[in-house]
Amino acid sequence: MAYGILCFAVYRQEGSLEARGLLCPAWKGMGPCGYHRPPSLAISSCLGYLLVLLGVTLMSVEGFLHTKGEGCVVARCSDQFEVAKQELGISGHGPHDSVAVCTALRTYQNCITKIVGCQGELMYYTARNIVLRQMEEINCTTNGQTVYTSKPRPSIIPAICLYQGKTVVRHCGLFGDPHLRTFSKEFQTCKIKGAWPLVNNDYLTVQVTNNPVTGTHHATATSKLTVIVKGNPECTSKDFQTYQAQSNLLPNTFDDGRAVVGPYNSLEVVEVEAGKHIEIHIRYIETVVAIRQIGRYFTFSITMPDELVNQSSSSQELQLCVRGCPLAELINYQEFLASRGRLNTSYQSPARLTILQPQAEKICRAAKLVDFYFDSCVFDLMATGDENFTISAIIALQDELRLDPSPNLSNRTAYDDRQENLAPCLCVSQLAAFLTLFFSIHLYT
Repeated sequence: MAYGILCFAVYRQEGSLEARGLLCPAWKGMGPCGYHRPPSLAISSCLGYLLVLLGVTLMSVEGFLHTKGEGCVVARCSDQFEVAKQELGISGHGPHDSVAVCTALRTYQNCITKIVGCQGELMYYTARNIVLRQMEEINCTTNGQTVYTSKPRPSIIPAICLYQGKTVVRHCGLFGDPHLRTFSKEFQTCKIKGAWPLVNNDYLTVQVTNNPVTGTHHATATSKLTVIVKGNPECTSKDFQTYQAQSNLLPNTFDDGRAVVGPYNSLEVVEVEAGKHIEIHIRYIETVVAIRQIGRYFTFSITMPDELVNQSSSSQELQLCVRGCPLAELINYQEFLASRGRLNTSYQSPARLTILQPQAEKICRAAKLVDFYFDSCVFDLMATGDENFTISAIIALQDELRLDPSPNLSNRTAYDDRQENLAPCLCVSQLAAFLTLFFSIHLYT
């Protein structure tokens, strides 16, 4: 079925770009504006015979592709475009703001690039290229504002697809070389080279892969993240949905090309910033996974209801977010910082990359990092010399402040040697208490 199309006429006046709208509602005949094609700019006839042929080629593109199967349905992009028009106030005759016009076209372009099942379809590629050409004609950027036009969820959603538990959530994060903040608010610095499970429960599995940082001795960082959302026939699909992020590749869809799964939008990949930040929303368990790419490496965070975290805790399987890193994988970053790197130089970067501790502390203090995030920033700069890790620490701190309703921070902006001296004191006092209890028991037996 054909849809109404907004055809934009664009012209330049006194050096400014303006757009005028020519509305063709519910037009079902034939002609320059009437046939079903991507939202287009009215093209001057002086461009000649070539554009006429191109227009004929695009006639009924969406109607043709709709017959090819459920996957290649370009018509849904027209639906999104119509919603974008309404929200941007593009209706009737112009003139219209060029920014609004670009936003509407960009919304259509983002939609059409996410459609799957159109491989090898010439008309699909032609439609996609025409949209890009129209955007170029009025200097629209491909990266920029769009109108969020995800298919609205039905007003009645089955109870099984709505989280019924308490809304108290917990947060886990992984960043840098690598530093872990567990669900139970433990802070650790770990080696964990290779593949390790962060979360593994009845609903999803998250696995992280850490590889050596180029040019360093022993530093590692996250170069790959895999999220597997397990099947849920009622809310999403009986099939598992896999999302994979690798260095220099942060997709905006699952592996099968879909960004939204299920009749109730219960599972969705949301692209917050192209190539830099995505979020996976698993709505029926109130869980959000956030992945950001900073330089060549990734940061990870997850929020999950407290009840589901407790269920995961009962499992004996290794989950870094739940149980932390194995003892053999822990790095005593406090000892390293307290000794100014003298006790163990294996973590320091080669001389050509070295950032000395005073300079590293100055950089991290200027970044307004505090507590564990300050320490991790200093540690990473000394270990790698890469200031991208400072950005990772900033984002991890922001996540904690945003996602944890009661963050336990003291706003410390310098490394305090007393931290290192505190542990032995605690051990002595605990040993003394144990011996007192031991002897008191034996005296009365």
